[in-house]
Amino acid sequence: MSASKVNITHSTTYKQKYAWLKFRWFIYLLSFVHLVTMAIRFLIEKDFENSEDVTIRVYAKFKWKLITTWFNLLFFVYIPVCLYCDWRELKGNVTKHLKTVKRLRDFMFTSLVLPTTAFADILFWRLWHHDKDLIAPPAVDSMIHLWEHHCMHTISLLFVIFDFLFVRRKRPKNMAPGIITLTCFISLYIAVCVQSVLNEEYLYPVFKKFSYTKLSVLAIYTYISVLFYHTGQWVLVDLIHGQTVTQKKRVY
Repeated sequence: MSASKVNITHSTTYKQKYAWLKFRWFIYLLSFVHLVTMAIRFLIEKDFENSEDVTIRVYAKFKWKLITTWFNLLFFVYIPVCLYCDWRELKGNVTKHLKTVKRLRDFMFTSLVLPTTAFADILFWRLWHHDKDLIAPPAVDSMIHLWEHHCMHTISLLFVIFDFLFVRRKRPKNMAPGIITLTCFISLYIAVCVQSVLNEEYLYPVFKKFSYTKLSVLAIYTYISVLFYHTGQWVLVDLIHGQTVTQKKRVY
C-alpha cells in the first residue's frame, strides 16, 4: 500500500472517529438534560408530600431510598464524566490525566451503572406486567403517568445499551475489584431496605406482601441478577469490541 493511500485511509478513519465522538457527546448531553428535567419534575414539581392519599405521601418520605433514585444519582456523576472525556478527546487533548479519568469512567460504568440500571429497569417492567401493584400502590397512577415511567425505566436502559455499544472496552485482567464494588453497593442498598422493613416502612408494596423468607429469596435473587449482568457484559464485550480489534489488526 502506497504512502498516499495510507494517509487517505488514516484521514478517513480520523474523520469517522471524530463524527462518532461528536454524535456520542451530543447523546450524552441530551441524556443529561433529560436527567435534570426528570429530577426537577419528580423532586420539585410533584407534590407527593401534600397529597390526600397516605400511600402517595410515603414517596415524599422514601424517595431517596428507591433504587431508581440510587442509579439516577450514579448517572449524575457518570454522564458529566463522559461529557468531559469526549470533549477533551474531540479537542485532541489526550493526556495521561484523561486516560486515568477514562479508566475510572469505564470502571464506574461496568461495575455500577450497567448492572444496577439493567437489574432495576428490567425487574421493574417484569413486575409491572405481572402485577404492578407490587411496585407501587394504585393511587400513584394519578401522580405518575405511563410516559414518566418510561422516562425513568426505559430511557435509562436505552442509554446504558447505547453507551455499551458505542464505547469500546476490553475485559479486565482482574474482575475482582468490579465485583467487590458492585457487591458492596448492592449490600448497602439491601441494608437500607432491611432497615426500612424492620421499621415497617415499606419502600415497595411487595415488601409488605412478602414473608421474611420470600424477602430473603428476593435479596439472593438481587445478588445473582446484578452479578449476572456484570459478568455477562464481558462476554458481549469480547463478541462486539474484541472482534473489531482483531479485524483491525488483520487489516493493518
